[in-house]
Amino acid sequence: MWQIFNIFVTNHLIYMPFKPVIIIGMHRSGTTMITKMLENLGLFVGNQKEINNEALFFWDINNWIFDITNSRADLPHNFQYLNPKTKEILINDLNYLIQSGQKKKFLGDKNGHYKSLKDIDFPWGWKDPKNSFTIDLWKEIFLDPIVLHIYRNPIDSISSFIERDLQLKNKYQLNWKKFLKRYFLISKNYHFNFRLYSLEEGYNLWEEYVSKCMEQEQYFPQMQHVRYEDFLANPNTHLKLIADFCGLKYTEQQIAEQVKSVKSDRSFAFIKNPEAIDVYLKIKDRPLMKKLNYNHIV
Repeated sequence: MWQIFNIFVTNHLIYMPFKPVIIIGMHRSGTTMITKMLENLGLFVGNQKEINNEALFFWDINNWIFDITNSRADLPHNFQYLNPKTKEILINDLNYLIQSGQKKKFLGDKNGHYKSLKDIDFPWGWKDPKNSFTIDLWKEIFLDPIVLHIYRNPIDSISSFIERDLQLKNKYQLNWKKFLKRYFLISKNYHFNFRLYSLEEGYNLWEEYVSKCMEQEQYFPQMQHVRYEDFLANPNTHLKLIADFCGLKYTEQQIAEQVKSVKSDRSFAFIKNPEAIDVYLKIKDRPLMKKLNYNHIV
């Protein structure tokens, strides 16, 4: 569904801006994989990106918002305590930032002529798990955006999150910079995600993210939910549905090219792990698990 409308006014062609695609969802739920596919199909997701394909412009701003609200990836619920006055100030700040010189970090030199991100007249968007919470602010900046929520069963999502975080923790070394910070008691970032110490506590974190994303239905009735396991089972069909939802044009060959590397065996990978199954059996009958039909996996 293209959002460019050709309007002839005094023989000039005017392009209407595109609504941004805001991709939300819990960490390690397939957002990176699907975002990369959409990017290859024509969705612009930023000029400068970090390792997980998240636009640095929005990634830095979302981190800044989390810092202000004393939130972290593993403590997102603190965001709910954002008071009305601070929210008002942040909305004003965001309106400033999307038209400031900072926007070049997102647009790059090629698209540097846009005065504001609101003026972008081609398919664009960005993904960041923190969007699941900061969308409460972004929806005040970009009215009626396209919202794509990607979710995955909690055991696989959290297992992957813990594994990635453990790799980062094991790489920690006390170099001279960290030594100085420790000496002057100015270092607080020895490790992140202290909450990720067990699958059971990880489930609580997963529930916070997914519940918050589900709540967005009241603001965005047309938002699309993508179940990761369904996508893996039939990637061709689901990628087309998502691409259509995002307003992208594509060919059958392009779709086939994107999905050829999808590994369907990643669906419910945890069933090979007896300890993970034990945790699953403890949580499978919780309301959100039933709502998302995750209560009959094992």
